Amino acid sequence: MSGATEGHALVLLPADRHRSYRWRNGLGTATEIAVEAVGLRTDGGLGDGVGDAPAAPGWTLSIATVESDVAFSSFPGVDRQLMALSAGGLGLVIDGQPVELDRWRVAAFDGASAVSSRGVVGPTLDLNLMVSRDRFRGSLEVGVVDGSRLVTTPPGATTFVVFLDGLLSAEGPGLDPRALRRHDTLRLEAGTLSLTGDATIALARILPRR
Repeated sequence: MSGATEGHALVLLPADRHRSYRWRNGLGTATEIAVEAVGLRTDGGLGDGVGDAPAAPGWTLSIATVESDVAFSSFPGVDRQLMALSAGGLGLVIDGQPVELDRWRVAAFDGASAVSSRGVVGPTLDLNLMVSRDRFRGSLEVGVVDGSRLVTTPPGATTFVVFLDGLLSAEGPGLDPRALRRHDTLRLEAGTLSLTGDATIALARILPRR
């Protein structure tokens, strides 16, 4: 199974099919892992791209590439969580305050905050979860698979498992056992996902506000 097919409890989102786009401010690039389906859209998720969007999605999950010390795009009304993926971590300045993110550490901040990277000397990756504050709640955390691990999703929530490092295989509803490649992502709407291997993963969860 591959592609974001509606109605499936578990969907594999292969890394080689992620769509690339430029940031809203044009100072970096990102690959879109998943975005809330809202019909025709010509931008890169929550307005992070070029062109006009007839309806802004309520959440996006993406991997950004930061190549130098640059300002991040502004997203008023959005809650952002960012995980450093590269071995050297990522330095940030958030509303004037320096923040040093070790690899796999997460920073949470208001999308309207003034944020920039600092101390970047080469291409650096980070995982971004952005949710509309009025419509959704989101969480982003690192996880470890040490032999085996089961992943479930809370009722009404969507859970994403992003394979970050190591060796990992997965199986679940409608998905035969298979080895994953770096940054392959599994979207779980219901049921249980079984993971085996020795790996680092990211767990992103999105829950509608009632």
